[in-house]
Amino acid sequence: MHLGLFGGTFDPPHICHTLFCLYVLEMTDVERIVWVPCADHPFGKPATAFEHRLAMSRLAARSLGPRVVVSDLEASLPRPSYTIHTVEALLRTQPDAKISLLIGSDILSELDRWERIEDLRGVTRMIVVPRGGFSVAGDALPFALPQLSSSDVRKALAEGKSAEAVLSPAVLDYIRRHGLYGTGRNAGSMTRGKKQPA
Repeated sequence: MHLGLFGGTFDPPHICHTLFCLYVLEMTDVERIVWVPCADHPFGKPATAFEHRLAMSRLAARSLGPRVVVSDLEASLPRPSYTIHTVEALLRTQPDAKISLLIGSDILSELDRWERIEDLRGVTRMIVVPRGGFSVAGDALPFALPQLSSSDVRKALAEGKSAEAVLSPAVLDYIRRHGLYGTGRNAGSMTRGKKQPA
């Protein structure tokens, strides 16, 4: 089994995260993606409670079907959450798996700060998906994800702006019902689809 490890804060998960997974499944030989919300960011990045980010990730990934599995793996690992520990935990449960680390091109400049990066390179290969505004060496791919970040989405929601174009209806409904990012139950009115249970 060729697994793609898709880790991140996902605060909140937005359309580019979903498009990222779809691109990897369509354009590489990855058979299944393990989507892993970070439990405790190693660089001390503040984040919404893990349980909320996990629930929103499951809602965001639902349309991708069984080839994308959202995992709470990092909740049971030592803190802070290091990718090498997540990979080693995956290999303990699936020792015959081939694991690729799925990253956006915006992460490339951070890799030298990652815990045990050489060990990580030794047990995984990296699949880099271009992101708008962040180049990939050689610019081999004409494709790039839109230039959108979770911080952009949080800022828009906190300012009372609409996020319907970048969040699935189920994720937006979850955010509103739980009052996340400064929203209330009446913030960001929905025009697409029906409300989904969390």
